[in-house]
Amino acid sequence: MVSVIIPVFNVAPYLDECLASVARQSLSDFECLLVDDGSTDGSPAICDRWAAEDRRFHVIHQDNAGVSAARNRGMGAAKGEHVAFIDSDDRVEEDYLEKLFDALTANKADIAVCGLTRDYPDGRAIETVPSPSGFTLDASSTSEFVDLNRKSLLYGPYNKLFRKDLIDRSEACFPVGVSYGEDLVFNYRYLESVKTIACVPFASYHYRILGKGESLSTKSRPNQFETDYQQWKSLKDFHVRKGMWNDCSMRLLYERLWGIVYDGIFSTRTSNRKILSIPEIDELKNYQEVFPCARWIKWCILHRITFAFR
Repeated sequence: MVSVIIPVFNVAPYLDECLASVARQSLSDFECLLVDDGSTDGSPAICDRWAAEDRRFHVIHQDNAGVSAARNRGMGAAKGEHVAFIDSDDRVEEDYLEKLFDALTANKADIAVCGLTRDYPDGRAIETVPSPSGFTLDASSTSEFVDLNRKSLLYGPYNKLFRKDLIDRSEACFPVGVSYGEDLVFNYRYLESVKTIACVPFASYHYRILGKGESLSTKSRPNQFETDYQQWKSLKDFHVRKGMWNDCSMRLLYERLWGIVYDGIFSTRTSNRKILSIPEIDELKNYQEVFPCARWIKWCILHRITFAFR
């Protein structure tokens, strides 16, 4: 019924906990594909042990090619009607798959999305859940779609259940060689073919916040601004194509663009002249109130005063 795909790379301290949470699922009709992406710690042996002890677990060993290639390899081997992705350092509640599957089938939806529990190293656990309803993906439901985006529930492949036939039909895959933002590319390629989204108002997926420097998302990159800006334009184009480019989505995306420009100026190596030359700077003046920073900084950005930030 469900193919669970877990890319594995050097996560021995967390892997048993992750796989045990999958094995305990109340929806037992699943296969779990463990794609060992050339791990050099004890992860391969852990994968092999689980496959030997539970026939629902299968291992694919490959040379290191990155998380995108590992997930694509898992999708190519998947036999289930639905696909779920879990990161190997995370865990899920026992009814995780069941709730996603029930919501997807009850709403005749193309994708089901549940909430996240962010587990921090200091023991804090912060829950984020979607609104308890499903909706059609069109102009009439822009606010619901924006809500999922604002809560950061649409960016990773985890906390979701996908239809395998729709993955194949949309030709959705993870771009290989991209170390940041590959999740968004896959999700929005899939969303192009989605008509109905089902929401599960439970934070059943536990996302582990690793220590500083352990996660890819905490690392600075020389081309960070260019990557963030291109992703932003892709999101805008998606909203336009779906007829959802209105004040609700504009407020969200221009708030995000303010942050991208601000971080680009103060946190990346991209030249200020290049950052402030993007045409959308002129639009930011209509959304100054959505982003909190010093008034003089906003004035310099809106007037493209590059020397002010040297």
